[in-house]
Amino acid sequence: MENLPVLSVESLAVEVVTLPLDEARVALVDYYFPNRQKINSTQQLIELWVHSVTIKSDQTRRAYRQIGYELVDYMQSRFGISDLRMVTLFHLHAYLAWLKDEKPVRGKKNTYGISKNTAAKYTAAIKSLWEWGTRASIGYFAIDLGKDLSIQWDDKLAERILSEREIAKLEKAAMAVDLQHNTNKMHWLLFTLIFYSGVRAGEIARQTSDYGKRIITPGLFWRQFREDGDCLLLTVTGKRNKTRTISLDPETSAVLLDYRGDASNDQPVFPSPSRRDRGKPLSDRGLRLMMEEISACAGIKFSAHFLRHTHATLAKKNGASDFDLQADLGHASPATTAKYIHHVGRVGTSHALRKKSKHR
Repeated sequence: MENLPVLSVESLAVEVVTLPLDEARVALVDYYFPNRQKINSTQQLIELWVHSVTIKSDQTRRAYRQIGYELVDYMQSRFGISDLRMVTLFHLHAYLAWLKDEKPVRGKKNTYGISKNTAAKYTAAIKSLWEWGTRASIGYFAIDLGKDLSIQWDDKLAERILSEREIAKLEKAAMAVDLQHNTNKMHWLLFTLIFYSGVRAGEIARQTSDYGKRIITPGLFWRQFREDGDCLLLTVTGKRNKTRTISLDPETSAVLLDYRGDASNDQPVFPSPSRRDRGKPLSDRGLRLMMEEISACAGIKFSAHFLRHTHATLAKKNGASDFDLQADLGHASPATTAKYIHHVGRVGTSHALRKKSKHR
């Protein structure tokens, strides 16, 4: 034992060569994702994500882009994180908690915290971003943090279905608003068209992005109508650029033709009342404001999308087929149409109990 060599601490020391953090991360990602896209900034990440096939519609694209940049701003200001690859599950939970409790509500002074369904939209966007970013072809994130986030929706479909009495009251309110503002039946006709056709507001209103530079939907023009006997056929372009034609009933067709007069095919059906947009079709914001005027006059909360839900429910109640409903609403799946009409035709179990008690 005495003849064994003694090793000093210095002789066992191992020199460790470390790469700078950024270089080490890039080397690791290149090893696991050799065919990945070379994304060099968070902005590039978000823009590639919102233009990917993951996001189907322009409306979702706009919303997700806004959410992506809001997330980046929050991480930078709150935690000093400018690279989303440094974000942990703790940071995401902190962000979602801030949304629900502390985020200032736009247009409402001293009001904080977004609704449950709006928070669910933010969560869905974050999950989409991380799922997309961890794909082998992208290789931006090491792990998919979004898998550990849960989405909680409030099912408010029943609240969006108006009764026939409410529809009648809203129709009278639309006429009253037209008389008040001298708008040539525009409020009433717009209300009538949306309700009786079931179109989305975004399919007939002018929508732009990038501060008005890029046109998403041009608005509604008379050339989109075609006469077919006593009815008008309306052609619109919906989600995923799918075009469909809706057959309007004779009554709605008659009031639209009377309103048109001698207007040419290239004229907008509902001209914008704004001086800045004179001669252009009504914008999505203008349409929303018109619906809000009718809502305030009638004392009934609703939107253009409420009319779409109500159209589907009442049409089904009055005998419309599921096939016609899916075609006119422009749904890609029957399951989507079913969400609008799943309460229609149900008798309920209480009726069975009452029926049995009558036979006793």
